[in-house]
Amino acid sequence: MKKNGLRSLLLALVMFVMITSSSIIFAATDVNHPGFRVEGRFLYDNQGEKTILYGINKMVVWMDKDGQPSFSEIAKTGANCVRIVWTTKDGTAEELDTAIRNCRAEHMIPMVELHDATGDFSKLTSLVDWWVDPDTVDVIKKHEEYLLINIGNEVGDASVSDATFTKGYIEAVTRMRAAGIHVPLIIDASTWGQDINKLQACGPDILAADPDSNLMFSAHLWWPYMYGHSDQKVIDELTESANMGLPLVIGEFANQWEQTTQGQIPYKTIMEYCAKLEIGYLIWSWGPGNNPQTFLDMTTDGTFDTMQDWAKEMVFDNPYALAKLAVKPASMLTSLPAGMPNEPLPSGNLAQGKTVTYSTNESNGFEGGNITDGDLSTRWASDAKSQTDWVCIDLGETKEINEVLIKWENAYATQYQIQISNDANTWTDVYRTYNGKGGSEDISISASGRYIRIYCTQKYGYTWGYSIYEVGVYGPESKEAASVSPTVAVFDKNVMNQEDLVFTLVSKANTLVSVKNGSAILKAGSDYMISGEKLTITKEYLIALEKGTIQLTLVYDSGVNPVMNIAIGDTSPISSLSPSRVEFNKKNGAGKDIIITLNNSNNTLLGILNGTQSLVEGIDYSVNGKTVIIAESYLATLALGTTNLKFDFETGTDLSLMVVVMDSSENSVLTTTTAAFEKIAQADINVAMILNGNTLASILNDEAVLVEGIDYTVNDNTILISKDYLKTLSIGETTLTFVFSAGTNARLMVTITNTVPDSTITPTLGAFDVAAPEAIVIDLMLNGNTFEKIINDSYTLVEGMDYTINGTTITLSKNYLASLKKGTALLTFVFSGGSNQKLSIKVQDTSIVLPTTNLQVTFNNCNLSTTTNSLMPRFKVTNTGSDAIDLSNVKLRYYFTTDGNQENFFWCDWSQVGNSNVKGTFVKMANPTETADCYLEISFLEAAGNIMPNTTIDLQCRFAKSDWTNYNQANDYSFNRDGFEYKSWDKITAYYNDSLISGIEP
Repeated sequence: MKKNGLRSLLLALVMFVMITSSSIIFAATDVNHPGFRVEGRFLYDNQGEKTILYGINKMVVWMDKDGQPSFSEIAKTGANCVRIVWTTKDGTAEELDTAIRNCRAEHMIPMVELHDATGDFSKLTSLVDWWVDPDTVDVIKKHEEYLLINIGNEVGDASVSDATFTKGYIEAVTRMRAAGIHVPLIIDASTWGQDINKLQACGPDILAADPDSNLMFSAHLWWPYMYGHSDQKVIDELTESANMGLPLVIGEFANQWEQTTQGQIPYKTIMEYCAKLEIGYLIWSWGPGNNPQTFLDMTTDGTFDTMQDWAKEMVFDNPYALAKLAVKPASMLTSLPAGMPNEPLPSGNLAQGKTVTYSTNESNGFEGGNITDGDLSTRWASDAKSQTDWVCIDLGETKEINEVLIKWENAYATQYQIQISNDANTWTDVYRTYNGKGGSEDISISASGRYIRIYCTQKYGYTWGYSIYEVGVYGPESKEAASVSPTVAVFDKNVMNQEDLVFTLVSKANTLVSVKNGSAILKAGSDYMISGEKLTITKEYLIALEKGTIQLTLVYDSGVNPVMNIAIGDTSPISSLSPSRVEFNKKNGAGKDIIITLNNSNNTLLGILNGTQSLVEGIDYSVNGKTVIIAESYLATLALGTTNLKFDFETGTDLSLMVVVMDSSENSVLTTTTAAFEKIAQADINVAMILNGNTLASILNDEAVLVEGIDYTVNDNTILISKDYLKTLSIGETTLTFVFSAGTNARLMVTITNTVPDSTITPTLGAFDVAAPEAIVIDLMLNGNTFEKIINDSYTLVEGMDYTINGTTITLSKNYLASLKKGTALLTFVFSGGSNQKLSIKVQDTSIVLPTTNLQVTFNNCNLSTTTNSLMPRFKVTNTGSDAIDLSNVKLRYYFTTDGNQENFFWCDWSQVGNSNVKGTFVKMANPTETADCYLEISFLEAAGNIMPNTTIDLQCRFAKSDWTNYNQANDYSFNRDGFEYKSWDKITAYYNDSLISGIEP
C-alpha cells in the first residue's frame, strides 16, 4: 500500500461530490465526452448510466483477427466488456475497425489495448505514435460512442520510478487528446501491470493533467501466494483504492499463476471485493492462445461449450461470478446497422468467376479460386514455406488485355512478374517489378492471351507466403460490359427501416436475363422488378435473408456480368431475459415455478426449445404479457447440471436462459467407505446404509451394473456383497458406486489382496570402493519363496560369474562390482512370490581426489507435490573462501525422470546475478536409472560475473513440459521431500571447470 497524503484525500472528496450529484452535474454527452465518461471513480455511458465492467480478455490480433466467432461465444457468458489484445505490427487500423464493430454488434463494450510495450516503458511513445496516426484516429472516432482505449498493456517493469511513470503518461494523454481522441483512456500499472501502488501514487496527478478528466487505471492481479501475496493484501489494496476515489478496474487475473498450491491466486477474494466495492474485473483469457500456460485458456477452442471448470466457476458459479454481476447499459442494447460492404472490382472484369490454378496454398479455405470470386473477404494464400509461388487465371479464350488490378493482402510480393500464355506452358513476361508496394496495384499492360499468371519471387514478410484478395483483368471488351450503380448497399431488417433497394443499370447493348444470389435465381416480379434502367430488389426478398453480406450477379445475354454487394443487418430492438440464469432444486418441496421477465422487446415469443425439443406452451410454460412462467413439473424432468433453454423470437436475436438443476435432498450414506477382500481367505462384505428416506437404485462398478440377488443382496438397510463376485475383481482397489433414488451417490472402496509373504534381504544398503575392493555378502530370508535372479536395470546378473549362492547367502563378486559406474547402483532381487527386494550400492573410488573449491551448495524443493506440472528446484550457492569465483565456470545438476517425451522448458524466476544470466539445459542420460533419465544442468553466462567472498546467490528455478502435463517426482533422484528448508543434499551435483566438486551422480 502506498499512501499519497493530502492529494489522495482531496481527490476522494472531489470525487465524492461528483458521484453523489452526478445526475445533475454532467450532461450525458458533450464535445469532449461523446461516449463513455469517468465521473468520480465510476464509468458512465452516453445516457448517464453507471457501468461497471465485468468482462473477458481475448487475444484477437493473433487468433481470429475480426473477433469472430469468439465475440459471439463470449457474449453467451453475459460479459458486458471484452478487452481486445492488439499490436501495432500485427494488425492494421482497418482490421481493428472490423474487430471493434464485431464486438459492439454482440452488445459488449470494446476495450482495445496495445501489447507491444509489455514490460518496456521506453516503448510507450511508440504506442502513442500509433494511436495518434490519422488512420487510427479515424477508426476511434467512428466508434467513440462506446469505445474504451487501454493505452498499453503492462508498460514498464519494476524499475520505473513514480516521476517517470507520471511524466510519461501525462505526455501520452496530452498527445492523444490533442489528436482528437476523447474516449476514456485506461492506464495499466507498471511492473508488468501488477504494481497497484504505482497507480495509487501517480494516478491523481495524471488524472488532474487530463483536459477531459476521463481516465481509468488498471491493475493486473497476477498475485500468487508463492510470491508473498495474500487475501488480506487484496482486501487492503482494493479498499484503499476505493477510499481514495481511484477509478480502478482489474484488467487481468485468473485463478492461478502456476498449477501448484502456492501458484494459486486469491481470485475468490478479488472477485468478492471487486463486487463489494463496485470495481470492475476482466478475466484472462478466453483462449486458445496461452502458450505454454494453456491452463490459462478459459476454453480449449474458443467456443462456449469447451469452457474449463475453473472458468465456469468464475463466470457462473462463484457468488461474485461475472454472469451475476455484469449488466449491459441501455446504450449497448441497441443493434448497429450493417456496415457498408466492400466495393466489388469495377465492371467488365474478364477474370470474374474464371478457373484458377495455383502453385501452393496455405490451407483449406485459401485456394486460388478466391481471387476471381468477386468477394474481397476471401483470398488466396500460398504456403509460407515456399519462396516462389504463382497463381494463374484461365480467361477461357484469347483476350486483349490492357489493365490488371491486384488487391493484395498484407502478405504481398515485393518482386513479381505478370505473364501471358496461350497454352499455359510457354510464358511471356508483360510486366515485372522489383518494388511492389502491396495494397491495390493498378497496372497498365498491352498483351493478348488466354492465360494470365502472377509469378511471385520475393516476399514482403519472410515468415508469410503470398496472399491476394482479388484480381481484375480488363481489355477493350470490358468497355462493352453492362454496369450497375451503386455496387454496394445496406438493408435493415428492422420493420421501421425496411425499404426496397433501387439500382441504376447501364446495360449498353446487352439484355438482362436474370438476377442470381449464388446459384439461386431470383423471381422477377416478386424478388426484383425492372423498370427501364431501374432495378429494384424488394424488401420482401431481403427480409427473408440471414444477416451478413450477399453478392448478387446480374446475368446478361453477353459480356461480363456485373455484381453488387448487399449487407443485411437488423437494428430491431433486442430482447433480454431477467434473470438470464436461474436455479432449480429437485428436492421435494423445494422446487418452484421459475418466472422470467422479457425486457426491451416488442417481439413475439414463438417458443422455447431445449436443444431440438420444443417445450409445450400451456403445459411446460405459460406466457402472460412480458412474463414467462416455466412450470415446476417440466423443470423436475431436467438432468442435474446445466441446461440452456433457447427463447425463439419472431425477429431479432434469440436468447438463452441458463437453468442450473441441483438436488439438495438429504444424502444417503454408507456407515463405512472402505472394505477389504482377501482372496486366500474369502468372505462376503456387509455394508450398512443410512438411507434418510431414499431407496437404493443400483450398485455400479464403473459402468457395469451389479446384479441384485447374484452379486449382492439387500436386507433392509444392509447390503451383502457376495464373495463370489468379489473374487472376480483384480488385485488392487475397486470403487463401487451406490446409486440412490435422490441425493448424491455414495462410494465404497474395496481393496482386493492375494497375500503372499515377502522375502527379505540383509543388508539393503551397501558400499563398494574401487580403491579397496571387497565382495558384498547378502543374506536371504525366503519366507517360503525361492530366489530366481538379480537384475541391474535391463541386465540380468550371471550366477557363477557376477555372484555365487551358498544356501541363503549370495556373494556379489568384486569383479562385477568394479564394473559398475561411480554413483549409486540399484540391484533388484526377484523371488518366486511376493515383492521384489532392492539393494542400493554406493560405488566410489577413494583414490580419486576431487578438486577443491570454496563453493557450498544448499538446496530445497519449493514444490513438494508428488504429481505436478512444474518442478521447482531452488539453490543457494555460497563462496566460503577469500577469493572471487568466476560463475561461468560453475555448473549444477538436478536429476529427474522425464515421464514422457515432451520438450522441457526452463525458467529462472529470480537471482541476484540476473534471471537472463542463468541458463538451463536438459540432457538425456546415456545410462538412465530407475530414478533418473535426464538432468537439468544450470550454468551461468559471462555477464553473471563473479561470486565474491562470503557471498551467497539465490537461484529460484522451475521447469515444465511443453504441454504442461504432469511429472511424478516421487521417484526422482534429486527430489527432496523433507520440507522447504535449504540443506546440503548429495543428490545435487556441482562442478567447477567441468570437474565434480560435490554431490553423488546417480
